[in-house]
Amino acid sequence: MKSFEQKAMDAFSDIIINKGLIHTAGFGSRAIPTYVGEWIIAHYNNDEVQLNNNSRDKIAKFIQKYVPPKGAKESVKNKLLQQEEVQILDNFSVFVNLQKGDRYLNIPFLDEPAAFVAPQVIQDNEMLFSSGLWGVGTLFYIPPSDENPRGQLWLRDLKPFQIANIDLEYFIESRSNFTTQEWIDLIISSMGFNQDIYSEREKVLLLCRLIPMVEPRYNLVELAPKGTGKSFVYDNMSRYIAVRSGSISPAVLFFNDARKTPGLITRYDCTVIDEAQKVKTDSSGELTALLKSYLESGKFARGASGSINAEAGLVLLANIDIDENRQPANIDIGLFRNFPNFLTETAFVDRFSGLLPGWELPRITKNSPSISYGLKGDIFGELLHIMRGDISYRDYVKENAEIFNCDDMRDSKAIEAAASGLLKIIFPDKNPSEEEFYRFCVNPGIELRQRVRDELCKMDREYAAVSFKSKFPDSFQTNHINPVYYDPSRLDEIYMNKNSVSVLLSEPSIVKATTEGLFPVEQPLLNNSLEEKTVTINDGDTGFSFENLFLDYLADAKTIKIVDPYIRQEHQIRNLMSFLNMVAPPEGNIEISLITASDNEFNKEDQNRKFELIQMDLLRYGVKFEYSFDDKIHDRYVETDSGWKINLGRGLDIFYKPEIKYGMGEMDQKKRKCRSCQIIFQKPK
Repeated sequence: MKSFEQKAMDAFSDIIINKGLIHTAGFGSRAIPTYVGEWIIAHYNNDEVQLNNNSRDKIAKFIQKYVPPKGAKESVKNKLLQQEEVQILDNFSVFVNLQKGDRYLNIPFLDEPAAFVAPQVIQDNEMLFSSGLWGVGTLFYIPPSDENPRGQLWLRDLKPFQIANIDLEYFIESRSNFTTQEWIDLIISSMGFNQDIYSEREKVLLLCRLIPMVEPRYNLVELAPKGTGKSFVYDNMSRYIAVRSGSISPAVLFFNDARKTPGLITRYDCTVIDEAQKVKTDSSGELTALLKSYLESGKFARGASGSINAEAGLVLLANIDIDENRQPANIDIGLFRNFPNFLTETAFVDRFSGLLPGWELPRITKNSPSISYGLKGDIFGELLHIMRGDISYRDYVKENAEIFNCDDMRDSKAIEAAASGLLKIIFPDKNPSEEEFYRFCVNPGIELRQRVRDELCKMDREYAAVSFKSKFPDSFQTNHINPVYYDPSRLDEIYMNKNSVSVLLSEPSIVKATTEGLFPVEQPLLNNSLEEKTVTINDGDTGFSFENLFLDYLADAKTIKIVDPYIRQEHQIRNLMSFLNMVAPPEGNIEISLITASDNEFNKEDQNRKFELIQMDLLRYGVKFEYSFDDKIHDRYVETDSGWKINLGRGLDIFYKPEIKYGMGEMDQKKRKCRSCQIIFQKPK
């Protein structure tokens, strides 16, 4: 048992379950969410570690009796028609029509939106009016008569799932028993994912999916290829989430004017639109207008509804194409460019709080589901719901977060909301260290909103490029490159295939070349007239080296200053050595200084040792090499006494590691794949 599991058992024994049991309990293809399945398991397994034969038999009998397969819908209706009582497990909900003075019961399994419900059932289960309630309902049918010309389907009795008592204060206090990594692993497992197969960054991205559940009106877009589990969390985590796909109408989402019933936005904490790339708006444009109004102000009005306030977050999940490097195919020209609906409208996109890069998450495999202990799904969903209204977390963020270049109100509110949501999830006791607060709350919130702003810049020249920075910037911020607006009339010219390289000159003009024979000696790609320019390197490009990128601009320099906080790992130090070898003239007589940073004192000692060896070796060739550490730097550039300044988007770390240790890429940089970055050559003073 892992340390986080043991601590979870000690602190939360009554609300902990082995998450792997759901896959061995025999639910088959029954359409019930994971948190409902876990309730059934816990009810019949007496919270044992593993399922025994007796528990399996009880669960199988329950499923057989109360959870008919989807194809049995007409058979169940026929039993009702024959005056038989039917008991089924379903997510029952009730709507009220004041004009007709009726209550309508929705029974999803039977596709029945207008059944009736006994007053006592409503009195005992008020949750029916909001997000609905899972339970075993007893149904009966009254055939047509002279008094009632239409048949009536009634819910006579409901046995709802009973959620264990939630002691939020105890839950928050127990956070102090876990390290941050242990707590994150517990949450990831509670979400249903195997915490052992995800990196720290991937875990944080998974946690970002929870922000709309725990933070009011946080609106999120996730773009990813198929098979990354985008909708899994929302389908299986909480009864306060509504997931819809296909055709989405204003009546379903906001207000049904014909039936005078509220839509999903008013009844759930979070409304998820899956397969958003296929959603088409109505010809009148009403849905888009309502969405823009609601996303901006939290209010909308439709038909006879008047003005309605709501706190639901909106999540759009959309599939995108990716290349062989798992990067979005349209990342340069705009991720929303080829979408056929309202997602191409920048005024709509701007109203979203964050864009989650789902393409960075691995595909779901047989190893992806959790096999560890975690919080029971219904309990976890309830905890998120309860914490949703606590504004003290937003106050904590406002008081403690230092964010720069963030003057726009939408930007600042979006970042604060994301940081507040992650604070609730990871540090419910509001007791992170300053470094942890930025690392796990503020910086992810900045990235989510930065990606929205970048897409807006690519699609609309009215949006100025901006780079948000925090007090403790992460690698995303330090490597961030302001995007370029692309004129739609020139997309055919600009959009290049996956094997191409684009060099954007300052006009800007565009140069195209394939990687095959990219740099012939007699006709180099780069401009030898030493003009100011910007070189854009796409992810996976080859044909670049330090020599053909930098040498012409450094050839006359006698003093070179390198500022790069990430000369730390072995491959980064080897990149530095390649750079030094390239700029060191045969006759020596050059001074080179390096300013970098370190992770901690232990790594700093290792860096010192290696830099000293480099220093001693360079002296043999007449090169004076000095180095120093400054942990506050975040910019990356090279500066020369000849007046040139070269801004490095990724510093010297522009290459992927060679695919094999003894491959040709180890000796020839032009054969190595590059990371996406921009290099800006500024004019001499």
